[in-house]
Amino acid sequence: MKHMMVTTLAVAVVAALADVVVVSAHHSHAMFDGSKETEITGGLTSVRYANPHVYLQIRATHRDGTPLEPDQTWAIEMSTIQNQVSRGLTRDVLLVGGMISVKVNPLFSGGPSGNYTNVVMINGVKNAATGPEWKPTRVTQ
Repeated sequence: MKHMMVTTLAVAVVAALADVVVVSAHHSHAMFDGSKETEITGGLTSVRYANPHVYLQIRATHRDGTPLEPDQTWAIEMSTIQNQVSRGLTRDVLLVGGMISVKVNPLFSGGPSGNYTNVVMINGVKNAATGPEWKPTRVTQ
């Protein structure tokens, strides 16, 4: 009986600790200002599919395509890899060297980082979706 109680207690402690590890492994989005949305346009300098998220780095530019001075490279956190792929934002679409426009909830601190809400355009192809999905349409000039 005593052995059974010790085993049950040990299993309960391990389960409780496992929950703590899982919960602490994912972070909060509290650092992003969900009441503001900023559009960032520039060259895509890095794409990382690092579990659990997709991360972009964008060298921000003026509307005419010239780089901002001083250099502003934005770190953009996207949703999970699975979500991005199901939304159409695959490795074939997000290519380093291309031009991209994204809308983000910026950091409260004002630093060059944000949590994406929408991809507006990739390499001249406009997104027809107003949410996080990628539904490409050709831009008419």
